[in-house]
Amino acid sequence: MIQDTLLPLLAAWLLLALAAYWAQRQALGISYAMLLASFRGLLQLLLLAWVLQWIFAIDSHSLQALLIIGFCVLAAHTSAGHGDGSGYLWLACALGLIAGCAATLPWLVWVGAIADDSRHLIPLGSMIAANGMNTLSLLLSRLHHEQQTSFGAALRTAMIPPVDTLKVAGLVHMPGIFVGMVLAGSTALAAATAQLVILYMVIASGFTACCVTLLVNAHFRKSWC
Repeated sequence: MIQDTLLPLLAAWLLLALAAYWAQRQALGISYAMLLASFRGLLQLLLLAWVLQWIFAIDSHSLQALLIIGFCVLAAHTSAGHGDGSGYLWLACALGLIAGCAATLPWLVWVGAIADDSRHLIPLGSMIAANGMNTLSLLLSRLHHEQQTSFGAALRTAMIPPVDTLKVAGLVHMPGIFVGMVLAGSTALAAATAQLVILYMVIASGFTACCVTLLVNAHFRKSWC
């Protein structure tokens, strides 16, 4: 059992290690970050697998919301690291990601697109926080490194990955939710519907997170300058 688990992990990690080695040979400055992320991801996912049995047992909406807010705060710290280093940027990113969750999850629960239990809300909340973090990181990175870039241009750049993913879904790319549901025995139509809900949610929440972050950040700049 252990061998069946370790061998696939090691084989996949060796691919990442080779990429990190090549990056080091080319002096790209990202080798350490790649290797550190691989070990952090391993430890964090193992810990998550251990605690999921308790997380999925949560039946309080308040506790569900607090956990999702925690995801957003942690993700915001990573995104803020790509900005100008201002102390309030972390708070702006956190509020933006929380707004992204608040704009999508309650609506999808209300219309019956997703269930309101922890088994659905917690993973989806983490997905929104993670994808919103990636979008915010692109936005802030461009604004920080290209001082003359407008907010609109940076926002368009940040939205390219999620929009392009939706464009090629079903043509070039079979997304993870779709593949997972099909392998688990669901019909292709049910899997496609669930995947589209996720993709639409990711784009809407990411856009909301970026807009709210920019507005909050601009407000803080005016208030504290």
